[in-house]
Amino acid sequence: MTEIIIRQLSIDDVHDFRTIRLSALKNSPEMFGAIYAIEIERPLSVFSEAISNNIIFAAYSQKQIIGVLIFHIDDDLGAKPQAHLYGFYVESIFRHQGIATQLLHAAIQYGQQYVDKIVLSVIAVNAPAIQLYKKLGFQIDIDTIENNEIGMFFIYSHPHMASDLP
Repeated sequence: MTEIIIRQLSIDDVHDFRTIRLSALKNSPEMFGAIYAIEIERPLSVFSEAISNNIIFAAYSQKQIIGVLIFHIDDDLGAKPQAHLYGFYVESIFRHQGIATQLLHAAIQYGQQYVDKIVLSVIAVNAPAIQLYKKLGFQIDIDTIENNEIGMFFIYSHPHMASDLP
C-alpha cells in the first residue's frame, strides 16, 4: 500500500486545492452545494481565499492530492467557538483505505485546542459517511434534520486528549 500523508494546505498548495475541489464537484456533485461548471470558471484567487480563511487538511499519495477536508472556525460565538467541517472528499479509487478516518482524526486533533464542538451536515443517504462519523464520536442532531441532510456534532470531553480518539 502506498504511503498516505495528511497535512494542512498552505497558499502554495492552491493548485492542488483547486484540483481536488473540482474533482469532487465533477465526480460527486450530489454531495456538494456548489456546481462544477461555475467553480471551474472561478479565478485562482477564490481558492487562495478559501485556504487563507480555513484550515484545510489534505491527503496525498505519491505527491498527488487525493482527499480534502475543510475545517472552519466560527468565531462569532464567544470565547471558545465551534467549528464546521465541509468540503469532505476522497477520490473514489482511494476510498475504503482509512484515508477519510485519517483526515477526520487530523481535524479533531487540531480542533481540540480551539473549539468545544465540531458540527457538520451529511446527505441522509450517505450511510458510509454517517457510520464513519458515528464511529469517531459524532452524534446526530435531531434538531437539524432537514430535507435530505442530517446535522451531526462532536463535543470534546473535558479534559480531552487526542489519544482518546477511536
